[in-house]
Amino acid sequence: MGAVVEHEGVVKAIESGCVDVEITVQSACGSCKARSSCAMSEQAEKIVTVWTEDAEHYEVGQQVTVEMEQVMGIKAVVYAYVVPFFIILGVLLVLMECGAGEVVSGLSSLGACALYYIGLWLLRHKLEKVIVFRIKQTII
Repeated sequence: MGAVVEHEGVVKAIESGCVDVEITVQSACGSCKARSSCAMSEQAEKIVTVWTEDAEHYEVGQQVTVEMEQVMGIKAVVYAYVVPFFIILGVLLVLMECGAGEVVSGLSSLGACALYYIGLWLLRHKLEKVIVFRIKQTII
């Protein structure tokens, strides 16, 4: 197993086979001592759904650790940002080279990107099997 990314979180909901965990995501400067007076520091609450066969072993409000292999995070970045970038760029360049106007080329490339995201949304259940989170109880 490769490098693992871990986040501490709190169980917010439990359903059959899945646990919703609220984690706090901080920017890279989140651990800086001057973050309270700096406008650059970011902190956000995210809900992560973790599919597990042991969902009944967790309780709402329980402290847990959510982990994901770093490779899975890279896959998610590629699906969410890299592929759409190349779709936009590719469609834009091809249409511009074919003589389409700037407006038509720009709108078509954005439309192609929108279709890509709709496709990702339609395939979200398959992606849940590719990008996998694991959960474990935090030992206090």
